[in-house]
Order: sequence, then structure tokens, then C-alpha cells
Amino acid sequence: MPETDVVLDLPFGDRLLRLSVPRSNLLSVMTPPDVTPAPDPAAEVRRALASPVGSPPLNEMLHGVQDILIVIDDKTRATPQAQVLPTLLHEIESGAVDAKVTFLIANGTHIPMTPEEIAQRVGADIARRYLFVNHDWRKVEDLVDLGTTPNGTPIHVNRLVTEADSVLAVGGVVPHPLAGWGGGAKMIQPGICGRETTTATHHLETVSPISHFGRLSNPMRLEIEEIVKKVPLHFMVNVVFDSKGRIVRVVAGDPIASHHAAVDTARSVWQVPVTELADIVVVSSYPADWDFWQAMKALYAAELVVKRGGDILLASPCPESYTLTEEHVETQARLRGLPAKLVLKEAMRLGITDGAGVNATTFMARIKELAFVQAFSPGITDYDMDILGLERATSIQDGLRRAFERQGAGARVTVITHGGDTLPVWPGL
Repeated sequence: MPETDVVLDLPFGDRLLRLSVPRSNLLSVMTPPDVTPAPDPAAEVRRALASPVGSPPLNEMLHGVQDILIVIDDKTRATPQAQVLPTLLHEIESGAVDAKVTFLIANGTHIPMTPEEIAQRVGADIARRYLFVNHDWRKVEDLVDLGTTPNGTPIHVNRLVTEADSVLAVGGVVPHPLAGWGGGAKMIQPGICGRETTTATHHLETVSPISHFGRLSNPMRLEIEEIVKKVPLHFMVNVVFDSKGRIVRVVAGDPIASHHAAVDTARSVWQVPVTELADIVVVSSYPADWDFWQAMKALYAAELVVKRGGDILLASPCPESYTLTEEHVETQARLRGLPAKLVLKEAMRLGITDGAGVNATTFMARIKELAFVQAFSPGITDYDMDILGLERATSIQDGLRRAFERQGAGARVTVITHGGDTLPVWPGL
């Protein structure tokens, strides 16, 4: 290996990929900064519950409560639920003796989790002691109509939130390409809402001409915060964690105010400065690598740092291929090949009601109009690679070689190591 090469190890599922980049071509390596985690995660959770933002302490809120619902995010999120829930449950059971506690998994439009996946996510003891219910966005009989937002979005939400005396949610605060940041109101929409609600909020992003990655004041975030005002979510636990899964800070309380406070901390964990656009961007989607539906987040990060006409090389294992939600696959297949600006119009003409799928199709069209996109992803089938319009790279090194062939020997390369969560930002913005 030439001494002038820089050797990098990129996270790729449960292993590392080795990438060699000529030193003279390497523009930057974007990786989340090192931060100091909370020295005692359990103590940090207790502190947040006792000193919430915009609401009374949890033990005061639960006085006399008999039926508690806890909403948690699903396996596609890296939120360290197993570190948070034991302390949360201890505090709940100390303040609400004999209360019934049920968990609702905010799957959004994702597939349900299996009992084995639930146990792995929350811990075997908690999985055994409590009832866990998977939200299914397509089950109309499981939804209740709570009216509309001022903007006219219908609010169809899992009826369990209206049947409990108290509703809590636990979510992670990481950059999100559509809602700006994960956590907060996003636990409700799209977490536990129905088709019409999710379609309406995603259409707001489909018609937006710019990326809202890391922006709190964006159309979708503002609308989902209007939704949560009408949903009985009484207490939110926002978890800020680092790229190693360690808890940095927990901010609890009012669903909107506590989330905004948590974002202030999360920015220091996930933001990475950008000073120059690259000809070639190599990006690992880690930790968003269950399927391409999650791995797309890395392309949103790459979009912010690649030159128009450049190359993007995505590395993601995607053991569940594109997405196990067949409706999203069908939507992409029916709309593939269209210019980004025509996707929504054609979807409406065809009567397609899968708003999330339409939005994803629009973004994929947009990113391919910006740059040439390859994917090193053994899990994506040839069929899914075809409908996504991606070129398959046989290895990450070969993908880089082919990118140099297109961009020239002097091309400048940026490598993003944790593309699923990294937020590139320009100074002053």
C-alpha cells in the first residue's frame, strides 16, 4: 500500500470497512466529535425526571395514576433504551404504586418488532415483565380521530394514548433529514399515527426545495408540533447520546420545550463543520443501516457536502434490503425515473397515498440529479438497486476507484464515517 495513502476504518453494521484514500486527494474526514458522556447514566436520568423543562417533576405528575403508557422508538433508532428504562420504571413504580404500565412501540411506517428484537432492545427482564404493543400505521381500527391541526392535517393516532391516564415517551435526539431532529413530537408523528396524518406531513417536505436536516423551524417539524399539542403526551424523555451509544444528557418534561432544550446539547454531539464542497463523498450510513429506508439518511448528509456533478459512494450493509414495507417499494417502483419536480404530481395522478414513499422517491430523484450515486450494499437486492436507480459497487475501494475515473485524478474526497447521524454545517449558518 502506498505510503501516501490515508487508511480509514468505516463502521459497517457490526464490522469495519477499510478504505484507502490518497493523502493528496483527502479533503476531510467528517466524524462526530468526542464528547464527555454522563458519568452515571442512571443518575442523569433521575436528575432529568426530577428537574424537567416546562412541567412538574415526574413523581408529582404520576400521583394517583393507575394506567401508564410509555411510547418508545423502534429498532431502527440507536436510542439506548436499555440504559434509560430501568431507572424510568423504578421512578414510575415509586411514585405510582400498583399502576399498570404498557409500552407502545413507535414504528411509524416500519414493520413490527419481534419479541426477540424487543428483548434485545429493552433488556430481557423488562421485555418479560411488561406488555409491548407494536403500532401499525395501516390498522384503522387501532386509531382514534383527534381532529385536525390549524393547517388542516388530520390527526389519526393510536387509540392507546387516549385510553391511558398518563402517556410518556422516550426518544433519541439525533439529526433527522425531514423533521430536523429526532425525538420530541416525532415520537407521535409519524411514530404512532395513521396513513392520512403521515402522508400530510411528508407532503410538506416533498414540496420543499431545500434540505431541512438539523433545522427545527421547518414545515414538517412545525406541523408535528401542532399535532402533539392535541395528543395526550404528558411527559417526554429526550435522550442525547454520542456515536458510541453513551448517554451525554437527558432532558425531560414538556414534549416541545424539553425537545428544543435537548437539541441545544445534541448540536455539540453531532454537528461537524464544512468549509469546502468535495468532488467525491464516501459516506457510511452507520448507525442507520438496517435497510436502505434508513440508510438514505446518509445521502442527505452527503447532499450537503458534494459538488453538483460530483460522486457519492454509500456504504451500508442493509441486511433487510430496501425496506420490508412493501408499499414503499411499490411506490418507488411506480414513480422511478421521474424528475424530482414531477414525482408528487404523478403520485397524485396515480392516486398513490403513501406519502412517506412519495417523499423518499422525490429525494432519490433529487440526489441523483445532483450527483452520481453508487452503493456498496450487499443486502440490497438487484431488483431494489434497479428501482432505486443506483449503481452497485462491488467493494468500497472499487467504488472509489470508479469515482476517480469519473471525477479525475485530482478529485477531492470527503469521508463521512457516521452518515446516519452526522450533521454537516457551514460556519455562520
